[in-house]
Amino acid sequence: MARQYFNGLLGDSLITPIAGVSPGTTATFLLSNIAAGTGGQSAKFLPLPYGQNAPSPGQVFHMCVGGLFTSVAGTFIFNVFHGSGTSATGGGTALGASQTITGLAYTSGFFRVEGDLIYRSISEVAGASTAWFNGTVITGGPAANTNAGQVYVLGSTAAVNVDTTGQTAGAFGAMNVFVTPGTTGSTFTPEYAYIYSMN
Repeated sequence: MARQYFNGLLGDSLITPIAGVSPGTTATFLLSNIAAGTGGQSAKFLPLPYGQNAPSPGQVFHMCVGGLFTSVAGTFIFNVFHGSGTSATGGGTALGASQTITGLAYTSGFFRVEGDLIYRSISEVAGASTAWFNGTVITGGPAANTNAGQVYVLGSTAAVNVDTTGQTAGAFGAMNVFVTPGTTGSTFTPEYAYIYSMN
């Protein structure tokens, strides 16, 4: 008989829009965190197990963050992080960057970042577990806009060392998404965010 897998959200999904993030040209997390890296919006909506409740080798998690996107013409790079980070602009372990997105100018557009995190090995040594991430970034103008939606890939290029012990500030306990615009003037308003275990 095949294994019986039951998907379940690890935390409540984001159902009320959070304040828009206007990063200028600075790499900025879309979800907030606290200095210890285990609180704020990232830990609430994109939590990951750690420490005594660490994931198992082969465990897979699917995450998604999306919402409204006011864009200026220019470039954007998204990056997914293991860990919520230690500030709005730093911390966590980078799992992989997107292709460079050439955005068009529009208001009330959309963005969606989603993908799968696969743990390859789990270690009791801080930063010695390994994981892989692969996903997509989708951007597009509003329904009344003629700008077509754009789809880009993002992900790891090799297995990434991550912390599943809870010992490295900002590098465990949640996922987060970074965005780096090439031009000032864009705003990202997360309208939904969730993560669930697939096995």
